[in-house]
Amino acid sequence: MLAKEGLNVVAVSRTAKDLDALVAEIQAAGGKARAFPADLQARGAAEAAVQAALDTFGGLDVLVNNAGVGAFGDLQEMSDDAWDEVLGTNLTAVFRLTRTALPHLMKQGGHVFMISSLAGRNPIAGMAAYCASKAALDQLAACLMLEVRQKGVKVTTIAPGSVDTGFGGMPRSDTSWMLTADDVASAVMDLLRARDGAHLSRVEMRPARPQKR
Repeated sequence: MLAKEGLNVVAVSRTAKDLDALVAEIQAAGGKARAFPADLQARGAAEAAVQAALDTFGGLDVLVNNAGVGAFGDLQEMSDDAWDEVLGTNLTAVFRLTRTALPHLMKQGGHVFMISSLAGRNPIAGMAAYCASKAALDQLAACLMLEVRQKGVKVTTIAPGSVDTGFGGMPRSDTSWMLTADDVASAVMDLLRARDGAHLSRVEMRPARPQKR
């Protein structure tokens, strides 16, 4: 959706084949994109990803922190590795990537999007690591917004509820009631179109008619 609006896109993910498919789709539609396979938990990955954007397109205007993982199960049964992966991806990688991107975003005025979750403010049994990571991300974003709002950089947290992305690997017989990835992407585009003097710092999104439990 960003590419359709004329933005050049550098997509970062651990899954190279998905990135290649995305870049091919963008290029087939006349857009410009580059795939950069990387695990953002790895030290140095954030710096390399930002440098790839600078080398390919000459600058950086928008950062969308969208990578996220979850671990499901009671806290007492959670392994150190599972905890570290969730916090490492959902929080530490965001910190590193955003820290690296900020000097470039400040040059011409930029926008940072934190794709969080309603789980950051709504506890869910069996999802302690995920909820904790998103609660921390919300606070990171709020603090950052106060630090950079006078430096020409907007920071927006988008906190969706259930989105039909297959997150968690849980099969569902009916997903028609859920938000879609396009709903979240549309929110990003709407916020980028906002007047420069208007800063929407947090957006919560919910399915209009959630499935009854």
